[in-house]
Amino acid sequence: MSSGWGCQHLTKFENEKEWCRLLKHKCNPGCNGCVLYGRFLFSDPNTASNKAYERRKEKKRDDNPLR
Repeated sequence: MSSGWGCQHLTKFENEKEWCRLLKHKCNPGCNGCVLYGRFLFSDPNTASNKAYERRKEKKRDDNPLR
């Protein structure tokens, strides 16, 4: 049995096999608006998702006043 992640928004539409119901265009993992945006690093270093991931990683919560 194989395991993996499947997007709940992925479907078929007309001639497209990979159609995003959420964004209403051809599936492009990691694009703006995608559920993966900024959460994971992709193999293409120039994706906007990778830049958002790095910005998210840089944020530090050391300035928590409740500590």
